Amino acid sequence: MGSQLNGTDLTVTGTVPAGADVLVRLMGAPGELHLREKGKVFGLLWMNVGKVNLTNVPGVCLMHSSLPLPLLGKGAQPYRLESMVKAIGIEQEGGNPAIDIPHELLLLKTKEGLYHEAAEGITMGEPTDGMRPFTAHIHVPSSLKPGEYQVEAIAFQGDTSVGQSQTTITATLVGFPKWLSDLAYQKSMLYGVMATVIAIVSGLVIGLVFQSKGAH
Repeated sequence: MGSQLNGTDLTVTGTVPAGADVLVRLMGAPGELHLREKGKVFGLLWMNVGKVNLTNVPGVCLMHSSLPLPLLGKGAQPYRLESMVKAIGIEQEGGNPAIDIPHELLLLKTKEGLYHEAAEGITMGEPTDGMRPFTAHIHVPSSLKPGEYQVEAIAFQGDTSVGQSQTTITATLVGFPKWLSDLAYQKSMLYGVMATVIAIVSGLVIGLVFQSKGAH
């Protein structure tokens, strides 16, 4: 994950029993998420009106299937986004209790490109010796955070899961982002001094530019 990262494609290959379909997903480890709820105060000003603390929230859930998900049957239901958000713990402080927080979270993460499910991106090959190869392409957004992620492939036949495999991949920073991160966490004093100097120099340059144009 370098400074020029604009998303990437993850390719997953494998085989499933002939006659089976497959669901492939990229999952991030569950964690906590703290949000603030906005609302109008006195019908005029948008302000923070409440807090929402969420637990067991996967940072990423990108899912593709060889068939439309409803056609995979009941066996695929626990893997879907709508089932996943139902398992999220919610603690709301103030705000509007009528808001459907799981639905709003799903919209937010989908807009960020971190939650997605669709019947696309999987190519099924011709069966050979009772097995059928598949290739899945999952687009990973640039907003992905460094860390470990699980790649899962689940085979379905009818309403039943007939096989599952998973592996772990690691997203790491490289180049300038890695250097900057290492500097911030390992040499925090030097990082602070550099940030201060850059801010001062930037302020002086902006001041000179606007002064030369006659701005006040």
